[in-house]
Amino acid sequence: MKPLSHIIFVLALALGVALAATAARLCPAAPAWTGQTQCVRLPAVMYHHILEETSLLNDYTILPQELREDLLFLQREGYTPILIRDLIRYTQGEPLPEKPILLTFDDGYESFAVYAFPLLEEFGYPAVYSVIGSWADFYSQRQEHRVRYSHTDWETLQALQQSGLVEVQNHSYDLHRLEDGQRGAQRRAGEPASAYQQRLAQDLRQLQEHCAQNLKGWQPTCFAWPFGFSSPEALPILRQLGISAALTCEERINTLTGDPEELFHLGRFNRPHGKPLEQILAAAQAP
Repeated sequence: MKPLSHIIFVLALALGVALAATAARLCPAAPAWTGQTQCVRLPAVMYHHILEETSLLNDYTILPQELREDLLFLQREGYTPILIRDLIRYTQGEPLPEKPILLTFDDGYESFAVYAFPLLEEFGYPAVYSVIGSWADFYSQRQEHRVRYSHTDWETLQALQQSGLVEVQNHSYDLHRLEDGQRGAQRRAGEPASAYQQRLAQDLRQLQEHCAQNLKGWQPTCFAWPFGFSSPEALPILRQLGISAALTCEERINTLTGDPEELFHLGRFNRPHGKPLEQILAAAQAP
């Protein structure tokens, strides 16, 4: 019969191996060539509209107070919001903070400037703001603006970009639509790959150029897939346009090792009305 101390040692060793295997599955070792010593778990949150009218709240529209509560939670739990530029630098060997998180706002609604940005300024938190170029053009030429539906004009976008807290990113120039067989920026059924790539490149380049013209030379480094519909044939086009990351709508925590390819498949959690970020992250991290 084995001594009790030996049995305890064997059990402890087995437990250690099991825990190590679990850790490896959740966060694999970073490849040596990346310059990183360990991988990073990165949650990303996807917001859309921020409004005060309770009758308009839904899965994509929340109250300013709900956003404040999310930011208070991040502050309390020691999270550090980062930007796409930080992720690009991470792939080049620079470290990320201990508990990074990506705050993203899609569609370019004016409510971001009215309600979200003042809160980000108050907390000192940066955010990724993915805009639709055709709507930015439209509201730059229109005098009447209503926060419940207006999109941000170029003058305001320039001020946001220059603040240092906001990264204006590419959400397509005019592909944010679901009509005539079109599913956002996804390749159409039966569409030749070359025709799709040409169409996508033309649209994304148009917004890249509009940003450079209106945002003092800034060109987006990230593409947010409209509605989350993606196509693998798009990746060469993104790279050609100087885009180094892409935001999906897959609800999962990202595991990053420093490989630049990982940035083209960033998952995000949608933040609906009535479901706090604290609850979303707790569910995502549950065993």
